[in-house]
Amino acid sequence: MQGQYQCAKYCFDCRQFAFYTWGSSKHLIILILFGILNFIFGKFLQNTILAQKHKNISLTLLILFCTINILGLAYYKYLFWLTNLIAQHFETLSWLDGSVKDRELPLGISFFTFHALSFLIDIYRGTITEKVKPTSFLAYFFMFPHLVAGPIVRYVQVQSDLTNRTYDKDLFMYGMYRFIIGLNKKLLIANLVAPIADTAFQVNPEFLTAGSAWIGIIAYALQIYFDFSAYSDMAIGLAAMAGFKFSENFNAPYTSHTVREFWRRWHISLSSWLRDYIYIPLGGSRCSTLRTYTNLVIVFFICGLWHGANVTFIVWGLYYGFFLILERVFLENLLNKGSKVISRVYLITTVLFGWVFFRAEDMDQAFSYALNMLQFDSFDLSILDIQPFAAAAFITGATIALFPLKYFSINSAVTAQINTKLYVVNTLLLPLSILMLYFGARNPFIYFNF
Repeated sequence: MQGQYQCAKYCFDCRQFAFYTWGSSKHLIILILFGILNFIFGKFLQNTILAQKHKNISLTLLILFCTINILGLAYYKYLFWLTNLIAQHFETLSWLDGSVKDRELPLGISFFTFHALSFLIDIYRGTITEKVKPTSFLAYFFMFPHLVAGPIVRYVQVQSDLTNRTYDKDLFMYGMYRFIIGLNKKLLIANLVAPIADTAFQVNPEFLTAGSAWIGIIAYALQIYFDFSAYSDMAIGLAAMAGFKFSENFNAPYTSHTVREFWRRWHISLSSWLRDYIYIPLGGSRCSTLRTYTNLVIVFFICGLWHGANVTFIVWGLYYGFFLILERVFLENLLNKGSKVISRVYLITTVLFGWVFFRAEDMDQAFSYALNMLQFDSFDLSILDIQPFAAAAFITGATIALFPLKYFSINSAVTAQINTKLYVVNTLLLPLSILMLYFGARNPFIYFNF
């Protein structure tokens, strides 16, 4: 088995192409060219740095290569939306309306772009010092575990594993355990609460009661958390089975007491990427107060825009930027002095209203939904038509998300320790998940859209 494992060192990730072809076959060639082009960029940049040429040349090359990647992302993800938005608001440019065709978004283009950018920037910074082999880079870039929805893995995080992997039985078993947990999260919680959220956002706002609005957005908060954390669990599990130790992407985010803490726990690979490659290079918090606040606004504007070509995503990002500034000014100190219960309520309420903008189709729907949450006129939930399995998933998900007991501790791939009781419970639930997968409606991961 050891020999087979070594032989599969690079061909393992050919599965990426099979699954990508299944999901978006016509964009496969774009992905392949994207990977090859960025290896060439990285090699050229690395050779320039090793040749000890003028540093300005290396910086110019880095800017050029990163710009090409960003333009590729903008072409597919933002051009149609941007031209239509401009045409709608400027009469003299109305001819732009319809001038650009809406293009199907290549799966995972946002994640692939961030992988490429971190690779190039790390070479320029000297974080990647060894010469990068084409097999190593392409295995990293096309790596099956993180497929099209992350987590965002940096080359330096898996560089050692790419060249020094050996079969590790404990790590393999941990990977199976982690994958099963992720599969159960997706099928038994995220998919089951999704209809509650979908109904709440599809119903006419005039008929949506305050109670239905609150239950609907809580359901969405549970759906997106268990949906994306499930994907991350499965990615970490698959990577562990292949000999890679991916970093964690979630750490009980809904137990946070401040927005700043929330972003340290939610989508960790994205928030740390934004911190290391945008916020700190802009000056971070080491500059003037005004500049620090400006940096936060820029980072969360990009964070919102990265999630999708819609004003709602931008507002969602700026919304968090506003609360982070507010916490820096006075709110965090005030929360720290007060009751932990109050700070938990503050965080959950803030996050729930934020999810309204993230889930809504447009700003009109977002404001209508938020206003319904503030009416407190009726708590009738009949319009949601909540089924028994959905109700059970809602309660279970809320309990796990809000009160993560030691019993639910997953541990990380670094230690590869298995929670035996949790493993047994999830293994017993696995047949139910398989039945849900077989008989249930297709419900793709939310982050496949980004």
